[in-house]
Amino acid sequence: MASGLVLAACGLMIPAGCHVQPALTPQQEEGRRLYDTGCAHCHEENDLHLKKVPPNLHGLFNHTTLPDGVPATDAEVERILMSGKGMMPSFAYQMTQEQRNALLAYLHTY
Repeated sequence: MASGLVLAACGLMIPAGCHVQPALTPQQEEGRRLYDTGCAHCHEENDLHLKKVPPNLHGLFNHTTLPDGVPATDAEVERILMSGKGMMPSFAYQMTQEQRNALLAYLHTY
């Protein structure tokens, strides 16, 4: 430990204090794919040059409320996905329940 390195269980040397992200489940991987293709261009990259920048979704479920003050729950995020909010369109007819579940699972890791 004097060198500031911690030996991980898999045998890799990881600097002390670094956070190792656990591998994503297949459902979370699907959610990441959905996020990258359908959400990131507004919520992360804002490559659409929107006048009002949508909230960044990093750590969404690490808070008790969403950026607009409503509870940060799966049900509330799914409600927003289904009905839209402000400039965000509804994804009710674009995503299956399985896809919404995958996206929610990914957002919990994000």
